[in-house]
Amino acid sequence: MVVELFELFTENYFIPIYLLTLMVSIVRYNRYFDTILKFFPILLAYTFLNELLGVIIRRYPDYSLFKNLEYSEYNFILYNIFSLFFFGFFYVVYWKLISNERYKKWIKRMSVFVLLFYLVSCIFQNPIETDLYYANAFGSWALLFCIGLYFIEKRQNKRTIYQPYNLVFWISIGLIVFYTVFPFIFLIGYLDYETWEKFHFRTVLRILIVLMYSIFIIGFIFGRRREFN
Repeated sequence: MVVELFELFTENYFIPIYLLTLMVSIVRYNRYFDTILKFFPILLAYTFLNELLGVIIRRYPDYSLFKNLEYSEYNFILYNIFSLFFFGFFYVVYWKLISNERYKKWIKRMSVFVLLFYLVSCIFQNPIETDLYYANAFGSWALLFCIGLYFIEKRQNKRTIYQPYNLVFWISIGLIVFYTVFPFIFLIGYLDYETWEKFHFRTVLRILIVLMYSIFIIGFIFGRRREFN
């Protein structure tokens, strides 16, 4: 069992970073427990368990979510549901962080569009058999839009964008680093698999995951309570 776990984490070296980020977020929880990010550790725990279960299902079909052998290795439904919660969480976070009423309305509308995009995608794509890659791409761009509004408002309020002791700053940077690239290589993976394999985009994606969560960890370590906003 120990050997199997070692092989599992060695082949999927990006998974431990989820657990490490969760642990650091809990250790530093006293710095943001009463802020808009107070539920972030729950999302991180969900992310870790979701990724771990997804890999286990792919590696060990006996743990499949479906009795049908045809779907024994399918874990797409896990990630499709996760994406809705992940994007939804951050849409709410930035909506609450932003005070400009016009920007808040834009985020509300964008959130509705994303939800509709997922629903429409389910009509043309079976969420059990495949990732809803078009919806995920749109959700990623919508998240970048929300982050952009957050930084724009800071500039309008004559505040410095670079805030090394602000947890929100580091989380925003981590999200930008990942989601600026993710939708493009994710779409390539489904629409042009040969290119995906040729340029090792799976490895690129995993490196981006490690980078994003490493940036989150930096935020938890250096973030200060009085600097949060």
